[in-house]
Parts: sequence; structure tokens; C-alpha cells
Amino acid sequence: MKKLSALFLISFIFSCAEKEGSESSKSENILNNLTFTVDTVVVDPGEEIIDLSNHLRLADISEDRKKLYLFTESDNQLSVINLDQLTLQQKIPYEKEGPNGVGGFLWNLDLISDEKFYLMSFNTSAIFDFKGIKLETINLEEEDILGIKDKTLQNNRLKVTKDLSWYYTVPGSDFDQKDQPVELAVINRENKEGRLFPLPALDKTQAYKVILSDGPMMQVYAENFFLAEYFEKFYLTSSVTSDIYQIDPKNDSLVLHSYELKQTPKEKTDPPSRNEFSDQEVWRDEITKIHSQITFGELLWDEQRGYFFRFGGVLIPSGVEDVPSNTKVYLMAFDKDLHLLGETELEDLDELPEFPFFKDGQLWSYVNVEDELGFSVITFDF
Repeated sequence: MKKLSALFLISFIFSCAEKEGSESSKSENILNNLTFTVDTVVVDPGEEIIDLSNHLRLADISEDRKKLYLFTESDNQLSVINLDQLTLQQKIPYEKEGPNGVGGFLWNLDLISDEKFYLMSFNTSAIFDFKGIKLETINLEEEDILGIKDKTLQNNRLKVTKDLSWYYTVPGSDFDQKDQPVELAVINRENKEGRLFPLPALDKTQAYKVILSDGPMMQVYAENFFLAEYFEKFYLTSSVTSDIYQIDPKNDSLVLHSYELKQTPKEKTDPPSRNEFSDQEVWRDEITKIHSQITFGELLWDEQRGYFFRFGGVLIPSGVEDVPSNTKVYLMAFDKDLHLLGETELEDLDELPEFPFFKDGQLWSYVNVEDELGFSVITFDF
């Protein structure tokens, strides 16, 4: 999910004090006696076809959780899906090339409002309306950002705040040969002034990047950074660790939330002994080893309960050809201030939810139901 803006008065002359929020242990684990039920729902596309070949890679959910927007590169159309009625509401065509073209190598889609969305690619990114019109083209690699020098501001990592006032991103590229310290860059869209916030607790993410080199060709596996905006604050997480950064630009504060977990592994602890490979099979084995350690997802906000949730998973390889592997799944719950309220292993789940989001107090996640768009709807009781 996106998926993860903020208010930020920028003179960029102030200092940012980092505070570490070590989690106070609470005696009660609210997830101790958690039970859940799972239902499956399927979207009726009418006479249309919804292309699921890329799953929901280019999709986002409206803030009220009533609509899903899915862009499909096969036909350059944006499908608008009504999640209350479980119907395909409309398909909006877009041009691939030209002044309103979406381009190629699309990476991500972020919904900005009920009128605009942000489509990211490796080369450039752009803001579109829902009539097929490109409103703005963005390429920070070509911009001179005051306060941010000698940093790769790759467009496919870029986020735009909902009020269109700020960009925020983790500088760097997965194709960088040398690891760089992890930082958050926040940029004023109007005057192109920027500020860097060091995030040292996430530096370990870089150690799990493995590169397959085959002559001029290169394939890279890298762990994920997740950027999100809630309550006029930025939330920065990584798939490698349970640590969470919370940046409140309004009050000039950066807080690291670190947790003493009892059931869930806290982080990956066994990085690859080397990061470059020439043998594809060895490279894939190394990725399996990485997945066999805890992998965390992004923060999910449940509006009905007023809790954050976060999943983690550990791959359990089957070791037998043509026999699927399983995943040990963990769930953590936090209050609005990111105090840990509980954690548990979900023994009846054998894979992490895909494209998860909360709607009306239930967790929805993408499933393919005989090539139709479907969702598992999980009701948690605790």
C-alpha cells in the first residue's frame, strides 16, 4: 500500500534534534487472544477485462477507502473500481506518448486527491487528472535543489504531499555500487529548497542489496523503504527492521521508535557476505536467504480502531521442487503515537497479505480469483 505529506515551513536554517523513542513495555498484549475470519469478494468488471498481469503494482486507494484506482500499462487505461459496490465504475484512457503521455517503465501510482494522481517512472514522473491530461512533469534529477547537493533524487522513489506543497524521498539509487547513509530529503515544491534528515537506524537496509552482473547487464535485488504521510507527519520504515522514524516538520522533531519485540524478530541480522554475483542461481539462493529472515511491510492505518498495524514475514522454503514455500506471518499493533500495543504470530496465515489496506475496520488484501480482481477480507477480533 501507499503507500506512503506534511506542513513544512522551510527556511532550512533551523536544526533538527533527533529523539529516540524507546518503547515502554506494556504488560498487556492486546493481540494475545486475537482470532480472525476470512471472506473473499470479487469485483464485477461487467463487459470489461481488468488486466492483473502486474497485480496491483500501479494502484492506490482513495482516502475514504471507497475506490481503488488501477493503471494498466497493457492498454494505458486507469480503472476506477467501486469498493462498496465491488464493480468496475469506469476506464479512463491515457496516451503513452505525446504532451499528455504517461511514458514507459512505470514504477508506482499515488493518489493525490479525488482530482489528481501521481505516476512515477524511472525517467520522469508526472501529475495527471482523471480526464487523461498531464498537469505537470517532474524530474528532480534536472533540478537545482538548494540545500541538497550531490544526491541522486531518483524519480521512482519520489512522493508528493497531498496539498502539493512538498516532495519527499530517500535519495540514492538501487544501482549505486557504494552504500550511502540513509536520509530523508524534503523539498519545497515552490522555491526548490531542500533539507536532509539523517536516518541512521535504516542504514542497515543497504547491506541486503545483491547485484547480478552479466557483462553489460545488471539485475539488482534491494530491500524496500516505505514512505507515508499521516496526521501531517512523515513515517519512514524499511523492510529490514521494525524501527520506525516519525518526522514532525511542524515542530522540527525527528523521533526514532525502536521496539523490544518478544514474539516477532526485531530485524534482519545476517547480511550477505558479498553483494555482487555473476551466477544467477547463486544470486537467487542469496535472495532466498534474505527472505528467510524477517521482512517487514509498511505501516497500515485502521481509521475505525485508531491503530497502526504492521505485518512481518519469514519465508520457510519447502526445499522440494514444485512444492510452494510458506511464510511465517507476524502482526504488530501500535497506537496513534506509535506505542507498541501488541504482537502475535498469525499461525493460520501462510503468506503475507498483498496490497493490504484497512476498510471499515477490516483488512483487505489483493487476491486473483480465476483471473478476476478479488480481495481477501479479514475480520480481526481481539
